Amino acid sequence: MITVDRISKDYRTRTGPRRVLDDVSFTLDKGERLGVLGRNGAGKSTLIRLVSGAERPTAGRITRGMSVSWPLAFGGAFQAQLTGVDNVRFISRLYAQDPEANLAFIEEFAELGQYLREPVMTYSSGMRARLAFAISMIIEFDCFLIDEIASVGDARFHERCNYELFDKRGDRAMMIISHDPGYLRDHCNRFAVLDAGRLTAFDDFETAHDHFLTQMRVGEPVRAVAQPFSRRMAAIDSLRRVAYEDEHFMALVRQADAARDRHDWVAAEKGYAAALSLHPYERSYWVQLGHVAREQGRLVRAEIAYRTACAFGEPARLLAPFIAAVEQPGGAGASVPAAVPDGGETRRQPPGYPDLAVLAALAGRGERLADDAALALLRQTNAMEDVLAGMLDGPDALSPGRPLPESIAVVPGDAPLRRQWSEDLARLAGARQEEFHAALARGDEPFWALRQAGGFEGWALPVPDRMEATGA
Repeated sequence: MITVDRISKDYRTRTGPRRVLDDVSFTLDKGERLGVLGRNGAGKSTLIRLVSGAERPTAGRITRGMSVSWPLAFGGAFQAQLTGVDNVRFISRLYAQDPEANLAFIEEFAELGQYLREPVMTYSSGMRARLAFAISMIIEFDCFLIDEIASVGDARFHERCNYELFDKRGDRAMMIISHDPGYLRDHCNRFAVLDAGRLTAFDDFETAHDHFLTQMRVGEPVRAVAQPFSRRMAAIDSLRRVAYEDEHFMALVRQADAARDRHDWVAAEKGYAAALSLHPYERSYWVQLGHVAREQGRLVRAEIAYRTACAFGEPARLLAPFIAAVEQPGGAGASVPAAVPDGGETRRQPPGYPDLAVLAALAGRGERLADDAALALLRQTNAMEDVLAGMLDGPDALSPGRPLPESIAVVPGDAPLRRQWSEDLARLAGARQEEFHAALARGDEPFWALRQAGGFEGWALPVPDRMEATGA
């Protein structure tokens, strides 16, 4: 058994000691596989290094009643000037192993080819990780520490790693950390969440994962880049990079991907919609949302998702067959081609579904759209300014939908996300954000607040009656 008893770990910084782990305790016995969830910087890798003995805790004690591996996929112990072959022989002698037999196994398993006879200092990080994992398999430890091995190599290499670990060595103790919740769910029988230096244990994966997502929601949200949407595609590409740095977004996406892979279309749709409410311009997951909606026979919703992906830059020629299938089941092609952006000004670009939701809220038409109203607008292939002009111009331009919980994506109700969407709205209009938020704080309507802040310069828009009444 391994016993971790009230350990803490501090690191020295220029501003003083920084506590990474605080009063952490747990035990790990043979046959137990502990999966640890946590955001970047939570201390997961620090914890696994302490358990391995690579570092010592600042306070507390770790008792190891079994042999413990180094963190798998960790290549920090290699002699960089030596070749891979020399490192294998050196480690084999340390553990009284047959160097030639080990070398034969590693050559076949790691598939490094001629690089095995090159200095390790010339390896990429992925090559180092493959070698480290292969070397770990030649030593029969009682407990294996696994640090993000799921991110190393291709699918075939993952399959071989999983066979070596979980099939051939399934009776060993393991501690696994990963950014992929699905990997932990599939391979662990105990779970814990590490947050703010504290470790909380849970009896099942679902409870642990829900707690993990809750902790990320209360943290500092990832903010979009503060640039106006003058060139729409450049802005969307920038927002994609922001999305991929958001751990909450990526956790929801992985959860949805796992549901899709097991053909749980309802859960997959829910997961993709939740992710897109955080980062609504991430086009690749609008495609996935379309696929899982189509699998459920929700054809209108699938078409909305596909057309939104095209409006945000997904190649229309690739999605045209899917649009045809959901628009005209059994037909030869779509009667209305998907609108695609040309890289120009935002006002002249086609809207996607999130744009319609924002523009409808802006025009006082409600915060949620009925699917049929949204699809009709997307099929018109009008530019953004034309859609907004229609919403402002007449009572029949848009029919607000009922606030149904199964709506594809909505303007979020909680304050941090609502603020993020309002900032998207200000960038969409090219407004000065500080002036926009000041106008909102005074109680001005969103459209008027944006006009006051310099928004919609150059847009061909009518002036609403409520603005004429103010003398604007």
